[in-house]
Amino acid sequence: MRHGSLTVITKIHPEAIGSLMAFLQGLDRAFQAREPHLFQDIEELYFAHWGISAGAPWDGQQPGPPEDCYLIFAADLRLPGTFHGQKQVDAALTLLVDRLSLHAARTGDPTFDALYGHCEGYPARGLNAPGEVQAYLQRHAVACHSRHVDFAYRAATVPGIRELARVRAETEDYLNDRRRHPFLERMGAASVHGALREHLGPRLRAILTPEWEQGLSAARLEAAAATLSFLPIDPPLGLLIHLKNRLSKPRRNESHVTSPDAAREAFEARQGPIQNSMILVTDLPPTRAARLRQRLIMRLVNWRLKRNLVGMNDIRAIHFARWVHFRRGAKRQLLFVVTYDESWEAYIDSFVDQEDVSAFLKLIWGGSKNFPSGIPFVEPFKEWIRSVQCPTLAHYSAFLHGDASPVPLALTDLHEFLALRRTLAQESVASSENGAEPHALETFLEEGRFPYPEKFLRTRQAASLVLDQALSFLRLKPTMTRSNPHVPPRKMGVRRAPTPFLERPANLAALKPHLPSVPSEAGRRSGAPRARLPAHDNRRLSPAEDRARGASPGMASGDPEGGPHHRGGDPS
Repeated sequence: MRHGSLTVITKIHPEAIGSLMAFLQGLDRAFQAREPHLFQDIEELYFAHWGISAGAPWDGQQPGPPEDCYLIFAADLRLPGTFHGQKQVDAALTLLVDRLSLHAARTGDPTFDALYGHCEGYPARGLNAPGEVQAYLQRHAVACHSRHVDFAYRAATVPGIRELARVRAETEDYLNDRRRHPFLERMGAASVHGALREHLGPRLRAILTPEWEQGLSAARLEAAAATLSFLPIDPPLGLLIHLKNRLSKPRRNESHVTSPDAAREAFEARQGPIQNSMILVTDLPPTRAARLRQRLIMRLVNWRLKRNLVGMNDIRAIHFARWVHFRRGAKRQLLFVVTYDESWEAYIDSFVDQEDVSAFLKLIWGGSKNFPSGIPFVEPFKEWIRSVQCPTLAHYSAFLHGDASPVPLALTDLHEFLALRRTLAQESVASSENGAEPHALETFLEEGRFPYPEKFLRTRQAASLVLDQALSFLRLKPTMTRSNPHVPPRKMGVRRAPTPFLERPANLAALKPHLPSVPSEAGRRSGAPRARLPAHDNRRLSPAEDRARGASPGMASGDPEGGPHHRGGDPS
């Protein structure tokens, strides 16, 4: 995967904790106000978070001793190549330090040096000696044990996502133009498709490049490889979860109401409907056997999450997430950092409302101190989250706080963009061998949205992608057609050569003699609602409402290709 989930944990000078908190809060206000900042030259950066782990729970108690306070930095970046483990950490650090040092040299911005000057051991020369800074950060960097990267970020860069947003906006402007109402009432979906391709012109060519195709192919291939390799693990893992749930006797939880401190109240008050941050720090189980068991669970979770094509199973609200094991003095702890949509309450509810997901939460955090493994679960679990949450003091989003105009994107928006790109990439939906593309376009024109994509690749689709890739290395012609991973698989066979676009009867040129005055007008089918694209109406879907739309085609409960793991538990 061409991504880096960078995590750096550094010890803070005991006397500098108060000033560091004030510094981070000022930096966060600068991000929110879109003032010049230290990340403005890093196009490869999606999100960044800073928080302080204070040694003891923040709610209702005093922070731990000053010598036990650590600064947590988490960043999600696009890397120039595919790296894993420590090589991924090294590549992410090299990219980050190079960009920060160039920015500091060009603008004289001292923000990064001033920030880490509060931490023990930071080089005195700072970014004037980038090699020393990189070595310092490398000593305190921790590789993640499990992470989730949504498919949209696996396929697209920050500039690419912004370009998709512009294409979507121009598409809506074109279709919502009142001058086109008479034509939109008469024209079919294929005509609309041709007119959109002609209207978008250079904008469309910017998102139909070889680099885009390479990114999409690499993301699909990784999901396919994870799908096939996880097949032998899926049945026994589902059985293990089922047996554990049957054999364990849930005890009665005692509810202890906590009162959030002022720092968290202030942060939660400013959280918006999209791209919020959460940082949790918990103690790992004390015994070696329990720690080894949890490491195994984390590896399985990481393996399983690579299959996801949208969100984390039924939870379509998570952009990035990671779990990291690290040492904190004599203790071993587990760090969880996530970027999510919706409010804090809605995000937590999206987990606990699903029995299979909550079962995996208990596997991951069940050995942590005070974790509520009994019943009732929902409210005690929320109280526990508050007790181990570290307030995010500074949160950066490339789409909200970058140099370009802010583009408030929810996860559902990103997948709408990808679906629009996939449809526009077809030269003509009328000649598509797969009937799903014309149906998707008709749904978009009539309802303002595309059908929800499948959550996972089917086994046959995954096998087709992997086989095509293997045969391409051997320079052989594949015997299986390439399947689109977002639609049900079609019959195998030899693909016919496509008819040139200008020779098709459903193209725009054939329709022009029948159009009155606007040469490139097209529209919806006769009898469709008035020509207006409602899109999301500036309204985000809650996780519960999102799930209520219904399961994706082919992924209903009991689907044999869903596997017992889909029915019995999901590691997300």
